[in-house]
Amino acid sequence: MHTGTMTRIESHTEKKAFISSIVTGQIAGLVMAVAMMAVFALVYGKNPLFPVQVIGSSLLGESALQGFNFKAVLVGLVLHQLGPTLLWSIVFAVVASKVDLSIPKSALFAGLILGIVAMVGPYVVIPSVFHTLQGVDIWNREVPILWDWVAHLIFGLSFVLYPTILRKFKEQNS
Repeated sequence: MHTGTMTRIESHTEKKAFISSIVTGQIAGLVMAVAMMAVFALVYGKNPLFPVQVIGSSLLGESALQGFNFKAVLVGLVLHQLGPTLLWSIVFAVVASKVDLSIPKSALFAGLILGIVAMVGPYVVIPSVFHTLQGVDIWNREVPILWDWVAHLIFGLSFVLYPTILRKFKEQNS
């Protein structure tokens, strides 16, 4: 096979793997958010969207936490999905480009490691962002670290979906 043709095939395959990683990550981010919403509703008796509002409070301040705040939910969801969720999806894509993660067990293990590493957010990044923008770390004040760990592990474990999503993308245009 001609080298140029091989490069195009590899490039096409890499694109599908990259897109599959991003799609998987976005789903994982939503699964994580839903898990956190369930915790806040069932364990704390709060509005299930409260954790998303807390994320939104990074830009909107304390007022985002008063009652149901649609603007805070929208801002929080966008920040979550296009910030850390997208970042960690890209990290997963880089790993997937180096290591075969097309087997569920491999994707699950890589995702679990990713979820653990992503805890740099609540320990380092989030406090810094909140202190800079709001003068106080609203996230770690409102969200117990135990539930952050649970949510990040759920996020990571959700990458078990990657092989299925990758296979679906490979089946398209094949």
